[in-house]
Amino acid sequence: MEETDQAVKPLGENKLGQLFFLRLKESRWSGSLGRQLYDTSPGGVLLSEPLASSAETTSELLLRVARSLPNLPFLAVRQEGGTSDPLSLFLPHLPSPCVGRGKSLRAVMRLGELFGEALSLLGFNTNFAPLLDLRTPFTEKTLGARTFGSDPCQVTECGRAFLRGLERHGILACGKHFPGLGSVPVDNSSGLPLSDKPMAALWREDLLPFRELLARLPLILISPAGYKAYDFDRPRPASLSKGVITGLLRVKLGFSGLALAYELESARGAGDIGDAAIQAVSAGCDMIVMDHGGPIEAARLALIAGLESGKLLPQRVEQALERILAAKKRLRAPSGKVSLPALNGLVRRYEKFAMEYRREGSNNA
Repeated sequence: MEETDQAVKPLGENKLGQLFFLRLKESRWSGSLGRQLYDTSPGGVLLSEPLASSAETTSELLLRVARSLPNLPFLAVRQEGGTSDPLSLFLPHLPSPCVGRGKSLRAVMRLGELFGEALSLLGFNTNFAPLLDLRTPFTEKTLGARTFGSDPCQVTECGRAFLRGLERHGILACGKHFPGLGSVPVDNSSGLPLSDKPMAALWREDLLPFRELLARLPLILISPAGYKAYDFDRPRPASLSKGVITGLLRVKLGFSGLALAYELESARGAGDIGDAAIQAVSAGCDMIVMDHGGPIEAARLALIAGLESGKLLPQRVEQALERILAAKKRLRAPSGKVSLPALNGLVRRYEKFAMEYRREGSNNA
C-alpha cells in the first residue's frame, strides 16, 4: 500500500460525516452500504466480526469503501488475538494477549508485529487495540483473556511491546477503554455501569498504562462507564463527560490524538441519540462509533441542529476535524489486492509463532 493525498483533501459539505466511525455488520459490499457511505461520508469504517471467508474478499471490500469516499477513511478492525481474532477464517488462530503474562515482551511485540503485517497486507490501516484495561474480578467475565494482566506495570510494558509491533507496519493503534474498565462492576441492571474507585487509586493503577503510552497512541476509545471520581455530582458515561475527556485526558494528560465514543445508543441518561452525539462532541470526543443501518443520520442531523442553535460550539467541531485530518496524514490506502506468496508466507510465520508461543508458555508454567 502507498500513502495517498486522498486522506487530506479539503472537506466538502458533508464534513460532519468525518466525525463518525461506521461499524459494518456485513463482510461484503452491498447497495445499502454504498448508499449510506455516500449519504454520510464517514471518517472511518470498522469491520465487525466475522470477516469474509477469504483475504481477497476482505481486501476488495476495503478498496471499494475507500474509493466510495472523498477522503481516505480509517479502515479498522479489532484484532487482539484469542477470542477477538477476526482474521482466523483465513489465517491461523493466534493466542490471546493474556498469554503475555509469563511470556517475554519480545513475544508480545512479535504478536503485534504479525497482526500489523496481516492488517497491512489486507488493506487495513487502523487496529482497535491494544486493550489497556486491568484484569480484575470485575472484568474477568467480560474481558478476561483479552487483557494483558492485572498488574498495571505489566499491562503497560505488554501494551508498549504490542504497539511497537503494530507500528513497524504502519498500523495506527487505538488504546481502550479510557480511563479503564478494571473497577467497573459487570452488573449494570440498575443503571449506568459505575466505578466508585477513588481518583488517587485510578491514577496509580488503571490509568498507568494510558499515562505511559498516550504519546504513542493516535486514537483512544473512551469507556462507556461512569466514574464517580470525575463526575461525583452527576455520574454520566465517560464518553459524555467533559471532566474525563477534556479535564483528564486533554488538559492533565496532554493527549492530542483522537478520542472516540461508542455505545452511545445505549448510553444511560443521555437522552436520545442526537442529544448523546452533541454531548459526546461537546465533552471532547472527536469521533463517534455507530452501526451501519443504525441512527447515524439522526446523530449527524442533530450535530447540524446543535451548531445552528448554539448548543454545539463550531470551534469544538473544527478542532475535531483538524485532529482527524492530522491523523489521516499517516494513513495508507488499500490496494484491493492480496499477494498470494505474501499471504502464504504470513501463514507459515503465524503457525511457527503459535507453536513457539505455546512452547514458551509450557516452559514458564
